[in-house]
Amino acid sequence: MKQLIILIFLALSFLSCENKPTLELKPTIAKAAQIIQPRISQTMPIPELWNVMVFKKGGCLGGTQHIKDFKREIPTMVFSEKEWKTFSKRDTTEVTNFLLSKLADTTTTAVHTCPFSNATNGEMAVYALQHIYDINWYNFAHFKEYDGKKITSATDQPQIWLQNILKNEKEREKLASLFKNKLKN
Repeated sequence: MKQLIILIFLALSFLSCENKPTLELKPTIAKAAQIIQPRISQTMPIPELWNVMVFKKGGCLGGTQHIKDFKREIPTMVFSEKEWKTFSKRDTTEVTNFLLSKLADTTTTAVHTCPFSNATNGEMAVYALQHIYDINWYNFAHFKEYDGKKITSATDQPQIWLQNILKNEKEREKLASLFKNKLKN
């Protein structure tokens, strides 16, 4: 019955549009062509490149924020994109210092952390550091309690755990020092 009603509605909608001019896609295509994607280059300053990646372009992490025994190269996922590869090839000391300066930033980015919320700027900095140093934040001895911890709800899961760590100045500084030690080694 429901399908019949939908079919009748579609038929009536089609008939009511019969005397209207045909739809042209040319203006829509022209408008889409005007949308300019920011150009990414090796010479773009680190803060500008970061801004493009996490605020302008964004995307989905799809679980690739964490380092696993196997590498997932899914073209549509954030860390598989060429901008991230360009970013990670920069001077490690400069990139690390830049990322560490972002840890306290709770600004919401355009990067989605499936299946939960968009990441904060500080979170994204941690995820980028994880990829640079090939270690998850919860794999450091100081944060081992989170490694393998069971997710019990949308508010008791790794993204929230990390956000809470980053909100706590002492814990945030500890995390920063652990990544600084990785830089020295």
